[in-house]
Amino acid sequence: MSQQHPTVEVSEATDVNGTGAATQVEVASPATASAPTKYYASIYPGPKTPLSDSFTQTIQSLEATLGAPLWLMLHEQHGDGKFDDINEEVRKAFWTSRAQMEPNKPIALLIDSPGGYSKSAYQTASLIRRRCGSFTAVIPRYAKSAATLLALGARKIILNSDAELGPLDVQIFDAEREEWASALDEVQTVERLHASSLSLLDQTMMFLLLRTGKKVDTVVPQVLKFVSDMMRPMFENIDVVHFTQRARALKVTEDYAARLLRATYSRSEAETIARRLVSAYSEHGFVIDAEEAADFGGPDVQAKIETESPTENQAELMDSLVPLLGQQTILGRLQEVRTP
Repeated sequence: MSQQHPTVEVSEATDVNGTGAATQVEVASPATASAPTKYYASIYPGPKTPLSDSFTQTIQSLEATLGAPLWLMLHEQHGDGKFDDINEEVRKAFWTSRAQMEPNKPIALLIDSPGGYSKSAYQTASLIRRRCGSFTAVIPRYAKSAATLLALGARKIILNSDAELGPLDVQIFDAEREEWASALDEVQTVERLHASSLSLLDQTMMFLLLRTGKKVDTVVPQVLKFVSDMMRPMFENIDVVHFTQRARALKVTEDYAARLLRATYSRSEAETIARRLVSAYSEHGFVIDAEEAADFGGPDVQAKIETESPTENQAELMDSLVPLLGQQTILGRLQEVRTP
């Protein structure tokens, strides 16, 4: 890049006594370089907080490769503000900004989020689809929990090489333990107790038949009493109301996921994918990468989450974004900062 140097102008002038010529040297300042255009996020944090040049340039380059307006849903990693997860405030903010989305023109949505509320994720995905017709979910790093649900509403999901989706088991705050826990904890407890009861019944029945040589009709009452006496204390510790609430919460999320997926998959496939995302994983933080999404449980499962790999250029841009993610909540489209 060429550098600008000061311009030196030399002229002759008569001195005040008129006795001769004096040399006058004028140094002109170099032309001032124009400052780079600043941008902000249209929804949050807004025009008072311009975004860094490196971030905005990368977003603009990525938007060019996608061929669609690129909207942002990026959440601060441990933020506690009103927009720092997928919630009602975020849903309302996108609804308020829907006029910026051209009707029936698909958009791309860049997602980097640990999740939030399934209802808000479903409403936001549905809002974008009604307004734009469809959208592409672009995931450089992760879209977990409710952010996965949001991504399921997309026509296609572009998943970076090391990016992750996550299970949809609902997280509920346990006031007694002062911690968040999966709604699956109680539901799977009942399922495992039921499975254990049946297994214990079979084992005890076979043991007594072999040891006593008595008929089944004679042994059954004793076996049932033995299994009942052993399992009753554990079943009695289950809060039926809590169990019902958690089972319902899981079913709500499963239904939201299935409804979003029906735009791309058959009804059977949509329900299978939704059910597995809600109940098939051992913990809420389980990694669902592109390989896991494509396999999705093995040959017995006739469905998979369809994801696309980014182009080489897109992958480079998403990789360059990763170090900048999680530091700040950014929502909306890039807008140029207008100076007075």
